[in-house]
Amino acid sequence: MKLFKQIGASLTLVGCACGITVGLSNTQVSADQVSWPGTTTVQTTSAVQNQDSGSRTMGNISGTHLLSGQALMAAQQGFYNGIDGYPVGQCTGFVAAVLRQQQIPVNTYSYLGNGDQWAESATRRGLLVDFRPTVGSVVSFKSMHVAYVTEVNDITGTFKIMEGNFEGQALHERTLTMNDDIAGIIHFEKLSTASQSTLTV
Repeated sequence: MKLFKQIGASLTLVGCACGITVGLSNTQVSADQVSWPGTTTVQTTSAVQNQDSGSRTMGNISGTHLLSGQALMAAQQGFYNGIDGYPVGQCTGFVAAVLRQQQIPVNTYSYLGNGDQWAESATRRGLLVDFRPTVGSVVSFKSMHVAYVTEVNDITGTFKIMEGNFEGQALHERTLTMNDDIAGIIHFEKLSTASQSTLTV
């Protein structure tokens, strides 16, 4: 499947100091803010409100969400302040803070580069990288973005991600399907020393 099928002449690419700017139908967003085919955006507010109770129900999915309210606050701080070799205001700092909160060894996720470089860099460090999202794994996008997988639905073939720097937001959630923009799924969750629950439907 071609990623930019039927987009036509409205696509423009402009280089800038903080990445690539992509214009789709007169809307300008940064490279890690593009909503690709197969993507559904979900309002973050409801996801955050459900963290305190520890459970959530969305459609035919119910169970325990991997990220606690404390982990989400830490992730936002990673976005705002930068962390473990990642700059302020970026998706990489957001994900690094989540990984730190999940007690992933810092030497496995620090200084992996831009979001599009994470899959290759993680492979060089000996981590499992494939194209099968699991709860607790990290998605590396070719469009210079990374995000944390919070839910997987094997029936629909969709998975939910939490991310920073989507449309400039410190915290955002959306539902994806596998697509041509995904460079790889990095399985940091296999390294966690924290007690984790998973949700696979």
